[in-house]
Amino acid sequence: MRPGLRMPKMLLTAAVFALAVGTVSARADQTPGITDSTVKIGITGPLTGPVAVVGAVAEGIRARVEAANAKGGVKMSDGKTRKIELVIKDDMLDPQRTLANVREMVEQDKVFALVGTAATPNNVAIGRYIEQRKVPNVFMYSGVHKLNAPHEEIGFVPAFSTEATSFATYLKNNKPAAKVAILYLNTETGETFMKAFDKAIEGSGVKVVDRQPVTSQDPTVETQLTALKASGADTLVIIAAPQQGGEAIRFQAESGWKPLTLVTNLSSAYPILQAVGLENAKGIITSNFLKPIVSPGKTGDAGIDQYLADIAAAKVNFVFANTIGQVGYATGDALVEALGQMKEQTRAALLETVFNIQKWDNPLLLDGIKLNTKAGSDIFPIEALQLYQFDGQKYVPVGKLLDFEGTTEE
Repeated sequence: MRPGLRMPKMLLTAAVFALAVGTVSARADQTPGITDSTVKIGITGPLTGPVAVVGAVAEGIRARVEAANAKGGVKMSDGKTRKIELVIKDDMLDPQRTLANVREMVEQDKVFALVGTAATPNNVAIGRYIEQRKVPNVFMYSGVHKLNAPHEEIGFVPAFSTEATSFATYLKNNKPAAKVAILYLNTETGETFMKAFDKAIEGSGVKVVDRQPVTSQDPTVETQLTALKASGADTLVIIAAPQQGGEAIRFQAESGWKPLTLVTNLSSAYPILQAVGLENAKGIITSNFLKPIVSPGKTGDAGIDQYLADIAAAKVNFVFANTIGQVGYATGDALVEALGQMKEQTRAALLETVFNIQKWDNPLLLDGIKLNTKAGSDIFPIEALQLYQFDGQKYVPVGKLLDFEGTTEE
């Protein structure tokens, strides 16, 4: 058109409309991993290797996602229903493999977000990368929540500091002169736990008399446990990876030591106890935030019954009583809820949603526990725990629910 000539009004309107539509489409294209019919989510975890038991997290998420997809998918705020496409990769719990997997999922698979990334060191390894790439890492399977991607990540399970405080509370109330030995994972996990435990017992008669480090690669823990036994401790606290935690449970029983033993949720799942001998685990105390599931049959609890039906349909590779798999399923439910509540179909909107959770229900959480977060002040979705003692066959509740809502520190 030559300068000075006017564009007809209808043509001008059409041009403006086309420009607006093009701008919206361009913005949609700028968010990888989401189309009009699907949203792509990445999971990396140990599907094989010495800690493959933790791979049940990914399996549990898969079961919940497949159940959602079987119903058509997740209805989002734009009125469209999208199926969740999972990209699951094995890292054998090697932080460098985790980073390589995440790079591949972000740059090649074009995932919208990550979910359920397992273990503290592995989440640390990917922190700088996801912060740079602005990729949400939601509902991590890590009890350390404050890592190195604070704007892009949020945990799911209670913080190790919350579990430490619950153990300290139990000892102060029930064994106020306890002499404690600690077997601790030599990572941020163990350090976070011990810092909180030490703070919680300040001014009490509970004393730590020895500490021994362990890694998830140690073939045996006999040397560390022998030293802890020789310390004169009458109480053992275990915060270790599943294999080493299980071996510690076996040692404290078979060595004749038999202290009061408190085991973190990391290594107290029923399959671990089966592997080391149920009789050896009799009397141990642990914590949980999930409903106990003791039978594969119908229970009358809608959440548990749906979980049992969904894991059967998904043909998961873990038994129904596996609490790690249950955590995965609960994580998957939180993911489905978050995608459905996003105000926009963007990564920023997903983060805004998970950083501002208001009393979300979850089918496997104990009665009295809801998910809550608040941007800027509370990044811990679950801050309540129930203590349990193993009677040789099942876990039995000990005392009342311990609620630390809004008080968790790391």
